[in-house]
Amino acid sequence: MKNFKLALPILLMIGILLSGCNSEGSSSTPETSNSKAQVEHENAPKPLNESVDIKIGYPTQGASMLPLWVAKETGIFEKYNVNADLVYIAGTPKVQETLNSGGIQAGLTGIDPVGKAKVAGIDSVILSAVADRSVLYLYGQKDAKKSDLGNELKGKTVITAAEGSLYDHLAQSLIRENGLTPREDVKVLNMGGEGDRTAAFMRGDGDFYVVAPPTSFKMDDMGYPQLYDFKEKEVLNSGIAMKVDYYKEKPELAEILVASLIEANAFITQNKEETIKIISKYTGIDDSKLAEKTYNVNVDTLPKKPYVSDESAQFFIDNSDSEEVRKMKPSDLVDMSLVKKLDESGFIDSLYEE
Repeated sequence: MKNFKLALPILLMIGILLSGCNSEGSSSTPETSNSKAQVEHENAPKPLNESVDIKIGYPTQGASMLPLWVAKETGIFEKYNVNADLVYIAGTPKVQETLNSGGIQAGLTGIDPVGKAKVAGIDSVILSAVADRSVLYLYGQKDAKKSDLGNELKGKTVITAAEGSLYDHLAQSLIRENGLTPREDVKVLNMGGEGDRTAAFMRGDGDFYVVAPPTSFKMDDMGYPQLYDFKEKEVLNSGIAMKVDYYKEKPELAEILVASLIEANAFITQNKEETIKIISKYTGIDDSKLAEKTYNVNVDTLPKKPYVSDESAQFFIDNSDSEEVRKMKPSDLVDMSLVKKLDESGFIDSLYEE
């Protein structure tokens, strides 16, 4: 009976997460009002002459992917004659690997994966930020103490996402900030899917867990203590990336993808109820209050003008485990020319005019 009681919350959590995965494959569209998304904004890119099919990979089922989902669900991509197929691939390193192999044509990935691809001879580039802060938290087992985090971490295990991912970089940065060495003083357990990570944490395979909403809200409900909030760190959550050859071949498409995500950010900030429905679809949240809470904690991470700062890029370069990547500069991996063009044209400001 004791074992059954222990297993029950784990099974319930896995069920919640799996429902989120299954919802993403649904062909149904939330009953959102996309009339505002169909408005032609000043100096917006012209729609493509012919419809283009494109696969875009994204690395997490958390709501940090919201701009991509909104661009799809509200018809923003469609009005530019882009038929976007969104593909969930757990972790930015795996997204980058799929981009490298040609399995997708664009993906939401990170600085370190782009740098490692470059080391391997595959040139890709990040064209725009998606979010410039991360709604991520560190949770501990129920006896963990927030007041003495350095001593709490020492000799323990932190469960985080795939090696080289944003979650991994932030976990290792926090370990260093507490005077400890990752993988020496603190074990880092890298796992791909959020459902797998959550189940492992609840089984006791790790002492600490880096997690995003809405799963973090479930951690709160079950009494696990939140020990650290990563939101104050200004770092690139993920950025839309293409291989350089494809970008040069289809510059109009690249500009449209960047413009679409910028437009989606504006839609999110201006259309709360419609956005909450999209959150529910892609995360599997069937509790309206929980979906609203997820919206509230994510909405202010979305930049109006999604430049990737040199400081944000440098954080990942400096923390890379690749010596070759650590020798690179932000300009080797990031191209902000499309964001700058859309900004200087007045397009971005026009999205926020009343």
